Amino acid sequence: MSDDRDQALRDQIGYLGQAPFYRRRFAELGVDPARVRTVADLDDLPIFLTPPEHRRLQDASLAADGHPFGDFLCADVRDVVSVSSTSGTTGTPILYASTAADVALTDESWARAFRFMGMAPGDGVVVGFGLSMYLAGVPLIRALERAGMRTVPVGAESGTGKLLRMLALMRPRVLACTPSYAEHLIERAPEVLGRSAASLGIEILLCAGEPGAGLPAVRDKLAEGWGGARVHDILGGVHGVINVSCDATDYQGMHVLAPDLCVTTQLVDPTTKAGIPTEDGAIGERVKTALRWQAAPPFRYSVGDVYQVFTDPCPCGRPGERIKVIGRVDDLLIVKGVKVYPSAVKDVAASLVPDLAGEIRIVLDRQPPRVVPPLRVTVEAGQGIPPERHPELAARFADAMHHRLSIRPAVTIVPAGTFERSAHKTRLLEVTGR
Repeated sequence: MSDDRDQALRDQIGYLGQAPFYRRRFAELGVDPARVRTVADLDDLPIFLTPPEHRRLQDASLAADGHPFGDFLCADVRDVVSVSSTSGTTGTPILYASTAADVALTDESWARAFRFMGMAPGDGVVVGFGLSMYLAGVPLIRALERAGMRTVPVGAESGTGKLLRMLALMRPRVLACTPSYAEHLIERAPEVLGRSAASLGIEILLCAGEPGAGLPAVRDKLAEGWGGARVHDILGGVHGVINVSCDATDYQGMHVLAPDLCVTTQLVDPTTKAGIPTEDGAIGERVKTALRWQAAPPFRYSVGDVYQVFTDPCPCGRPGERIKVIGRVDDLLIVKGVKVYPSAVKDVAASLVPDLAGEIRIVLDRQPPRVVPPLRVTVEAGQGIPPERHPELAARFADAMHHRLSIRPAVTIVPAGTFERSAHKTRLLEVTGR
């Protein structure tokens, strides 16, 4: 595959020359595109594009050219047949343009994920993501239908009650939603249906959109709450990126299922942006490069995610690289020199279920990463836990944090149900200061 990837990269770089942005960027960085001959050569290049610059380019091309796809759009704008986007929770949504060929490539990427998870044509799938232009919204539904799945696009907008009743009515094999929403459905099923989520017959949980399904305690909670369903953590859906976790007993990260379509395991140091060798256990900021994308191909693009890369064989027997999402560069917290990601704090809370609900919020008085100790964490108690037990649970949670993450937080326990549940990404950080 290495020779094929290298040739695909050379072809993609030649194609990038159609875009003013890439011609300008190669010149600014003093990089001769003709000298980039192999995927390994990419490690020597700086980051070309980030979300803030992407948003700026969107605004500029809208003003200058009448479209919001930036001047790194390589295809004719008339050939753009589909547009997906990020949620925009951290700013203006970032738009991803697709040509018909890109749509077909995206559908094929998802099909690889479906096969990997053991899904087959005719399987029922209830989609509980937002029915939107997010990557796990309409694009996922399109891919499911093209793969022959009996797709039931209920959508998070329909509300928890309707979604649970549709699960009871349709009896699908697969539920697709964020891990936090899957947790919420477990809590609400007895109230809405008069029976547990475990009784609904779900065999596969397709989880995406946020960290959670890759956290051991959260994964165990989901599997148990859904009656032994297999929990698959998924990342991707655009540019040929599709990564899926296997069902090994211990979480092994997500298998990279489309290395022929996108380079997605190259890392740089989050601070210095220097390249980090791709070797087993390496951690760094991920930089991706599409190999076969038409519309606006990402080249050395970082969205700010921090990955851990695994190259040693997986216990499941499948060869190839795997990745684990550690967090986002801008969510990193540094407490007395200790680096902490919010997802790791949530995993500690999930490990204490059912005494705790597994839901947390980290309260900051200034923007991260620096935190003046102690780190303040608000944690939901489990269902039916009386207030007199809150001090004991606060102490247990603080001890667990100290043991696992080497920090001792200031903990506030609040009643079950205090935090709003959402079908979309759950923000674990609350910044109260300016």
